[in-house]
Amino acid sequence: MKKISVFLLILFIISALCVYADDENDAYSTEAGEEIYYYDDFDDLFDGTGKKPFGFGNRYFEMGIKANAYVSNNFLTVGEIFSETIVLDIDKLNKGFKMDLGIGVTPLYFKFDSKKGWGFGMSFLETEATGILALSGKMLSFDEVKDEESDLSGAVFTSVAVDAFFHIQKFKVKIRPAMYYPIAYMETDLLYTFVNNEGTRMKVGFDTKVYTAFALDDAHEQGIAGSPGFDFSFGVEYPLAKEIGLTDKFSFLDFDVGLDFINIPILSSEMKNYMRMYTIIDSGSHDVFDQDGMDDFLSALGKAESDSEFGVGSKTIERPFKMLLHANWRPLNGSQLFTVTPVLGFALSQLYLSPFSLEAGLNGSVNLANFFKATAGINYTDRIWINSIDLALNLRAVEFNIGADLRSQEFLKSWTANGLGLNFGFKFGW
Repeated sequence: MKKISVFLLILFIISALCVYADDENDAYSTEAGEEIYYYDDFDDLFDGTGKKPFGFGNRYFEMGIKANAYVSNNFLTVGEIFSETIVLDIDKLNKGFKMDLGIGVTPLYFKFDSKKGWGFGMSFLETEATGILALSGKMLSFDEVKDEESDLSGAVFTSVAVDAFFHIQKFKVKIRPAMYYPIAYMETDLLYTFVNNEGTRMKVGFDTKVYTAFALDDAHEQGIAGSPGFDFSFGVEYPLAKEIGLTDKFSFLDFDVGLDFINIPILSSEMKNYMRMYTIIDSGSHDVFDQDGMDDFLSALGKAESDSEFGVGSKTIERPFKMLLHANWRPLNGSQLFTVTPVLGFALSQLYLSPFSLEAGLNGSVNLANFFKATAGINYTDRIWINSIDLALNLRAVEFNIGADLRSQEFLKSWTANGLGLNFGFKFGW
């Protein structure tokens, strides 16, 4: 252990003395394991003496895999869930119950960098599954309200995408056309009513449709149904501080700015096969202060009307869209040793009752000669607070990535293990 600590200390000192050329595209993560911005390579690994310092340049060509999984909620910690006795604080239910879970896998991707300001890559069968539950606090605490809605939805997408980047003057341009296909898509109408108006009435309506790429029954045509969709991602980066001469006066104010549009819809996908399930519980209006009225009220609540059916319809689906503004600030006189990346933007998603949400975050990254990199961040993305740390070990021919995070829909609970996320990746090339 002492030998490892001494080695890392020596590595840190050597890396601080290295002279790097500009890496125009330092990466940050909005989701564990999800790289939005990719390295461009510091092409010049030589200092003024012509000697090559310690460290690795980025690869000309690489292939790899990556995967991530997460679960989060705003009610119970992971420790409480796995304890022998679960203690529920009913008073907290008035804030509602929220839960998100997901998994993502990219079984193969490759990337080529010409080292001349352009490059391209491709991702195959990139698959993402997401589930969302947000029950109204008014429903869980039996407050008086009419037609209160709750979120219950999910989706599984698979896609094939082409990545490319090139330079126009000082601007770096990134494009990513993609063809995607929804394997499954769930949408739900979940309504709650509780009123005291000429009698007490409670009504809960649950109506969900699960669209699938394949028919779930024998009565409809088997095989893949529906059509794929197409979207387009576009980004641009600019070395603003250098171009306006700010770094000439203040070397610690060395930063680039970038703007990214992710999943711009071009052509929506269409799904046809669905399974519908619905349940309605309606007490009707009764005088609960009368014994007979209370009996009728409780009796009606125990008589749920429910059914299920298979059918063919038409549902157009788009992947969530995001617009993100970010900056890569290198406060140590422009050195790649330490980078601070603030992020600000918004997202639009069909999976939620309210499609619009803000995105924001702050990330810090330490890069030791492109051999070892550690990134820590606090981000609010996809309506979840995520406190993450990601590690990368680059041995030139191979690279290993691993990361973990604590998360929750509420900021304070994101520090108390109300949710966890894990990710890993493996790359090889030269």
